[in-house]
Amino acid sequence: MNFFKKSILIAGLVLVTACSSNVKSNVTRFHQLSQPNGQTIEVIAMDPSLQQSIEFGSYAGMVGGQLGKAGFKPPSGSASQFVAEIAYSIESLEGLVASERSPISVGMGVGSGGRRGTSVGMGVSTSLGSSNREPNYLSKFHMNITDLSTGQRVYEGHVESINRNASLAQTMPFLINALFEDFPGESVKTNTVTVKP
Repeated sequence: MNFFKKSILIAGLVLVTACSSNVKSNVTRFHQLSQPNGQTIEVIAMDPSLQQSIEFGSYAGMVGGQLGKAGFKPPSGSASQFVAEIAYSIESLEGLVASERSPISVGMGVGSGGRRGTSVGMGVSTSLGSSNREPNYLSKFHMNITDLSTGQRVYEGHVESINRNASLAQTMPFLINALFEDFPGESVKTNTVTVKP
């Protein structure tokens, strides 16, 4: 009985840890963009003051890599055909308490069996919940793409995620990967995307 109980408890902890490491994001897209086919694109900051930032350069490299996978190419010695503007932010959501439910709960009970003595019962369910009072943070990532030949914006993408990670640098890879899930994606629609580490 002790071995069985310990095995279930360990399995439950593993599942909880695995689930908590994923990042869920809401992704909204509006676009008139065909599947890229070798067009050149440059990544710039929406806020010009960030253009020389080392942090921006890191995020721009991630975005450029994803744009390359999607079918774009970086400009090489000539004017770019498209430009991708990106912006990002993080803010504390004070007063918001996260409530999590464990996927597995284990309970034991001892009951009286009357003339037949006592009985021991053990069950597994999904009813155990716990609240976490750590502060939550709202992370945001935005990307607009403009066709420089016409000056028209052809893509707008927005990603938002609420989690307990105060580090935007650690959250950004998840946000960027979520935006490029099935890029360019269905227009005028919001999807919840779960990105695993």
